[in-house]
Amino acid sequence: MKLTDFDIEFIKFKNEKATFHYKIDDAFFKIKENSLFSSGDIKGTVVCERNDGNISVKYELNGHMNMQCERCLNDIKVGVQSERNDVLKLTQNEDLLREENYLSVNYQVYNIYDSIYEQICLDLPTRKICKHSLNHEECEIQHPKAEDTKEVDERWADLKKLIKK
Repeated sequence: MKLTDFDIEFIKFKNEKATFHYKIDDAFFKIKENSLFSSGDIKGTVVCERNDGNISVKYELNGHMNMQCERCLNDIKVGVQSERNDVLKLTQNEDLLREENYLSVNYQVYNIYDSIYEQICLDLPTRKICKHSLNHEECEIQHPKAEDTKEVDERWADLKKLIKK
């Protein structure tokens, strides 16, 4: 999988809809350097519709991400299910092209990789714990048992008696 696999050539659209299907898996996350995630299985559908002055892009993501619980470090699957609509406005104004949702009328290709990655990040819970997994399990935390068998030095015991008074 390459970054160019997520290029959409809007110049080919003539006021019509186009649908693209993507399989988002481990290879998807390896594209991004220092990715927050490394494993998942998500099906993505992107529907693009070009009108006279803008392009409507609808993202639908369904699947799960594999990650570790932040409490007990067990492997968990966290569900991803989201929809997002973007509107890209076509313009020739150079000042507006610096804005996020504006594209040049002559723009040939638009890459949607970052939009999909961002949507996955936004759909995941802030805390990745077993409770948020698809199985809704509870964390298996094993607390160490405290040992009270240490003998206390007599001098310290006498000092503790003074403090209690």
